[in-house]
Amino acid sequence: MKTCSLIANIIMLVILIPAAFGAMMSPFVFDSGATKRTWWIFGTLVALPILIISTQIISWVAYARHNYDFALKVSLVPVLDIFMIIFLFSVSSELK
Repeated sequence: MKTCSLIANIIMLVILIPAAFGAMMSPFVFDSGATKRTWWIFGTLVALPILIISTQIISWVAYARHNYDFALKVSLVPVLDIFMIIFLFSVSSELK
């Protein structure tokens, strides 16, 4: 569990770089008009870097306290946001 937690944390920190660029470019989703779905996409894109940073802090604190199971679970929370982004983009592309 210790190694899995470290690998998950490193992967999330690598994902943080493109997530930050995605958050910077997120206002461009409103080019086609503001709908409820575009607001959801915008919110998930902006929330991803914030979510990664906050869960990484919590995960590293749990890791330092030798709570490896909790550290792994917390570090994987941003994956839910990534799945939500993929789902929202796939649904919005089908509507056009």
